[in-house]
Amino acid sequence: MRITFVVPGRGLHGGIKVMGEYAGRLRARGHDVTVLYRRTAKDVERWLRRVLSRRVPDALDESGCPLVGALDLVPEFAPDADVLVTTGLEATRAAAAFPPGKGRLVEIVQDVVPMEAAPDLAKAVMARPALRVAVSDHVREYLKSRFGLEAIVVPNGVDHSQFSNTNRRFRSPRSVGMMYVPGHMKGTAEGFEAMARVRGRFPEVRLVLFGASRPRPRPPRTETYVHPKAKRLRGIYSGCEVWLAPSRSEGFGLTVLEAMACRAVPVAARSGGHEFIIEDGVSGFLVPVGDAEAMAGRIALLVEDESLLRKMSEAAHERSLAFDWERSTDRLESLLREWAAPA
Repeated sequence: MRITFVVPGRGLHGGIKVMGEYAGRLRARGHDVTVLYRRTAKDVERWLRRVLSRRVPDALDESGCPLVGALDLVPEFAPDADVLVTTGLEATRAAAAFPPGKGRLVEIVQDVVPMEAAPDLAKAVMARPALRVAVSDHVREYLKSRFGLEAIVVPNGVDHSQFSNTNRRFRSPRSVGMMYVPGHMKGTAEGFEAMARVRGRFPEVRLVLFGASRPRPRPPRTETYVHPKAKRLRGIYSGCEVWLAPSRSEGFGLTVLEAMACRAVPVAARSGGHEFIIEDGVSGFLVPVGDAEAMAGRIALLVEDESLLRKMSEAAHERSLAFDWERSTDRLESLLREWAAPA
């Protein structure tokens, strides 16, 4: 098949990573894949930093596909194709206006927050005919209740050759990991408050963060990694006994899943996608959204009860095995073939 991915931008966040994973894997299976992404003025600086080996390649780089950057996502930059795979409201709106020869529209819906933030745009985009793929039951149910749309669930996966930990060590003091994203929706403030409560009982517990920037101010006894490369990221997950995910809304929870693959036990807000991944009390803990006290309580339980920690660590890893990029690509590839076939 001829497949064009239309991506809203560049970066290391989950939505771009998902598109890069699929693009690269479909290319490896012999499909003719091109990635069209929205380019910004910052991409000049991005290119320079990459030349100087200071920028970490993102999933689009690693896909091995031809990349076409454009200030505007217009059909002139897209090759003729059988299917046009997109994500995000703006990119989907742009791709929906492409002529038929550019491919039949497929939208991978990864999050509900942007749709609630821009309801008029969301309504207009969702009125366009497309094959819609949801990354979790949470997203599928939202599309049904909010827009009356049917979607097929194809969950995100894990590259278990990249994210694994066959020699899990339970060190003292314990380490708690968290992805740092500023802003209300990711629950960062509640996560920091939960850690402050934990340290009221266990002062030596470490906090390990990674993200696109460093928090200011930074909590005490905190390690922070900015744009870590894949090998470093695996080490971060593997070095943490507990993974804290306080997000107020989550379409899937890819970071949580990668941490589970490395045998970290998640303590996550009950915020949609996390419930799709974690079996509460078995492969991790789910707590009410915004409840720092509940987060702290579950973390403290894992810190002080090594038997429980070990048991849940294995269960977290076992649960992660249900998610695999190759199986997800099998499913997506099958859907694309059906959608591209002449009526």
